[in-house]
Amino acid sequence: MDFVRSLKSKVSAGFKMRGLILRPEASRYLVEVLESVSPTELDDVIERVLDAVEKQPLSSTMIELSVVESAVQDCTQSCNETRDNVFNIIGAFDVPRYIYSVKRKKFVPLSMTSHSAPNLCGFAKDKAELFRERYTVLQQRTHRHELFTPPAIGAAVEKHQNKFQLKTVEALLGSTAKLGDVIVLGMVTQMKEGKFYLEDPSGTVQLDMSKAQFHNGLYTESCFVLAEGWYDDSVFHVNGFGLPPIEPSSSTRAYYGNVNFFGGPSTTSVKASAKLKQLEEENEDAMFVIVSDVWLDNVEVMEKLHLMFSGYASMPPTCFIFCGNFSSTPYGNTQIKSLKESLKALADAICAYPSIHSSSRFVFVPGPEDPSPGTIMPRPPLADHITEEFRQRVPFSLFTTNPCRIQYCSQEIVVIREDLVNKMCRNCIRLPNNNLDIPNHFVKTILSQSHLTPLPLYVSPVFWAFDYSLRVYPVPDVIIFADKYDPFNITNTDCLCINPGSFTRSGFTFKVYYPSNRTVEDRSAFATREEKAVMAEMEEDIGDLPARDDDNDSDGDDDDRLFAWMVNDDMDEDEEEVEDEQPLDTEASESFELDIPAERSGHIAVVDRNIMYVWGGYKNTQNSGFFDLYLPRNEIWTYNMESGIWTKHVASGNLHTSMSGSCGVCVDGVLYLFGGHHARGNTNRIYHLPLRAPSLVWEELRDLKGLPPSCKDKLGCWVQKNRLIFFGGYGYAAQGQHQGNFEYDESSSHVWDNPGRGWNNHIHILDLETSTWTQPITKGNTPSPRAAHACATVGNRGYVFGGRYKNYRLNDLHYIDLDTWEWHEMSIPQHGPVGRSWHSFTPVSPDHIFLFGGFTTDRETLSDAWLYYVSKNEWKPFKHGHTERPRLWHTACSGPDGEVFVFGGCANNLLSHHRAAHSNELLVFNVQPKSLVRFCMEAILQHRELLSRYWDCLPKHLLHSLKQRMARVNTLGS
Repeated sequence: MDFVRSLKSKVSAGFKMRGLILRPEASRYLVEVLESVSPTELDDVIERVLDAVEKQPLSSTMIELSVVESAVQDCTQSCNETRDNVFNIIGAFDVPRYIYSVKRKKFVPLSMTSHSAPNLCGFAKDKAELFRERYTVLQQRTHRHELFTPPAIGAAVEKHQNKFQLKTVEALLGSTAKLGDVIVLGMVTQMKEGKFYLEDPSGTVQLDMSKAQFHNGLYTESCFVLAEGWYDDSVFHVNGFGLPPIEPSSSTRAYYGNVNFFGGPSTTSVKASAKLKQLEEENEDAMFVIVSDVWLDNVEVMEKLHLMFSGYASMPPTCFIFCGNFSSTPYGNTQIKSLKESLKALADAICAYPSIHSSSRFVFVPGPEDPSPGTIMPRPPLADHITEEFRQRVPFSLFTTNPCRIQYCSQEIVVIREDLVNKMCRNCIRLPNNNLDIPNHFVKTILSQSHLTPLPLYVSPVFWAFDYSLRVYPVPDVIIFADKYDPFNITNTDCLCINPGSFTRSGFTFKVYYPSNRTVEDRSAFATREEKAVMAEMEEDIGDLPARDDDNDSDGDDDDRLFAWMVNDDMDEDEEEVEDEQPLDTEASESFELDIPAERSGHIAVVDRNIMYVWGGYKNTQNSGFFDLYLPRNEIWTYNMESGIWTKHVASGNLHTSMSGSCGVCVDGVLYLFGGHHARGNTNRIYHLPLRAPSLVWEELRDLKGLPPSCKDKLGCWVQKNRLIFFGGYGYAAQGQHQGNFEYDESSSHVWDNPGRGWNNHIHILDLETSTWTQPITKGNTPSPRAAHACATVGNRGYVFGGRYKNYRLNDLHYIDLDTWEWHEMSIPQHGPVGRSWHSFTPVSPDHIFLFGGFTTDRETLSDAWLYYVSKNEWKPFKHGHTERPRLWHTACSGPDGEVFVFGGCANNLLSHHRAAHSNELLVFNVQPKSLVRFCMEAILQHRELLSRYWDCLPKHLLHSLKQRMARVNTLGS
């Protein structure tokens, strides 16, 4: 009787601790059930019953008999489900949702809250709730950290034991006096362009980060930080930024019990199962083969997979994790049929090895370029009609979501296929000083944020109501980041983070994970058994040399072209996906150390008084990752066309960011810069820079009258009668009544935070005298919308050639009469220039326009040159010595003596899976005959020893020019 009374008290106390009260009949039933449980297991069983009770929809704190009976039944079943819980795949849409209750200080299931079931077509409140939940998860975790936990009342405080208190933004805003040594947990946002704010549920405060120090991590917009500093006059002056402390999984579970946050059939966390843990440790042969970028349409990839299967035939792995992309070409009209055929070939290969076919599981995680209804995370699996035949032939295969979760015995594994390292680096407020340690910074950031994509929604869009499925809290055992960045293995806070790298670009290497001892091995599909033996001997000889997880110097490391925004076939020169943006304070600073401009593409170049001015564009970084960087916005290079000397200048002013694809022209010694693409998308701002002033100062043209152009880049411009006339481009749809056509690009990101983009054929005129935007009413046959075309002004005619429209790169030639605004289409001969985009079209005389380079529909980078004769409407090939130097997205400027100076650009296919060959070479084309003055100059220089004593007799301007040519010391070549 005493035992029953004691048991009843223990049960009642357990329920009261969780704010619940048992009905008498429920209490009697539960005591009867627990009488047969041994005292050593009693506490654990009561906890499991309580967890099972709380998982049920409770209408009140009074627990009925039916609820307890259901909870006991669940616990009874969980004791017998060890076999079922050995291996499970949990799709992102099947992850259970738990919401932190501030009142109850615990996570409660969705069914116990007032929240509605998640829906793909979310509501506005879901978007707000998304960030609120991210904040709440980090806040409750940070408050429990030892640095932020106040000492117990009456407890002695140790010396040198610092304790901190978190403030809210509301506490800062409510203060009228200066506050010092304040720490605030909040989200970094850029509510106004160029101005950062800290935001939490209580409000927002402007940040002054001019003196801020950044601790380890990648600090992006929309990430949560601990900001330390002082508050005064409505501004929070930050001394230092840190990431929220990471909490080990064991600490989380000790606080919240055996709640199954991860998902799967188990009613409680598999971490609580001693049987599963024992099975995991005993199965030493279990292994997971992890491969990313499995291009099934690539013959060489299929050969390496055959080699891989043959090597593992004698000891089949537990699971093959194949991550996309599953095609070497981005998603297009023919890809579905091709993918079906590729999967059929893979099924043939698997069936050729019966041991693997019958023993191994195959998990397929789609990549960003695989067939999908959109680019929003989480991504659904490949469609059933694509995979149906494969699943019938390989029954142990599963096509799942991206991301997904794998539960093996007591281990929790998260898999995501996304190029996150590049995205986060591109969106950093400030990159770490040690760029070579990017993977460690990356891993720390992900774990501290407890989220797989801590990025702005316009960079990494998510289904608002399913954002919780990207949460990594509690910290899992393993996270597999299938990323194009260099492979790495990093352990942080008992979480093993693995990046297998790109199978195709890293020499067909992959990773193998052994759950029994939680180790990872690097493998290659090239290695034979003999080669492995040699490698093993070499590893023994190497001894204790420090290893680098990111030592992968293969040069096939870069489809992260153009800031990783080119992620499908239709997103080359016309769509730069707003997801891969440059760090605001790390704009390729290495170019400051050069005596010549850094290599670049997408820049601008203009000429004033024989000086060529170069600004902007982007280049490859010099570290081992794949991401690229914009060139510094305050850096301008000049090239003296007479002396051949490059000079670097640093400009000041209010130019808001670095860009590529802008339009630049020079009028009366003033450089005008319009549009472009920057870290947050397209812009329609316009700036001017007086080139003949004592110092270079950018100034934005504001308070302009009229309707401005839409935000866009890769447009063209004509200059006539102090007017800038802009044509075409690629960008957002115009707001308001604009003359002309706009064609949506169906492949552009159509998400809530980013309207689709497309091509247009709008004409906008900026009158520099009246500061007014206007649009003309045109006549004739207007050219189709286009971008990455080239424009040239000859007299009162504005010519436009080529460009891209949809999937076509055009070779049509039009001109518009800039007085009557009438369009005329010129005929192109059969053997004239092929269709192209990203080319140059440069007037060299009143009757000649010089065409060079570009990019064809077949994705060939061109090196051909043509002269267009205006009066005859004729095209003639131009022979030159640079046929081995193809270029696209370069600049071309006309020189004083009939030359064309081509600078920069890319020498290979930007969309190929090779590193972009950006150039800083200067190509000089002698298009027109040399002038008599030029011949005389060259003759004088050739016989300078004989004639130098007569130089002082020359006019000053000729003497100056002669001395300039004498000083030619560092030209880049012609």
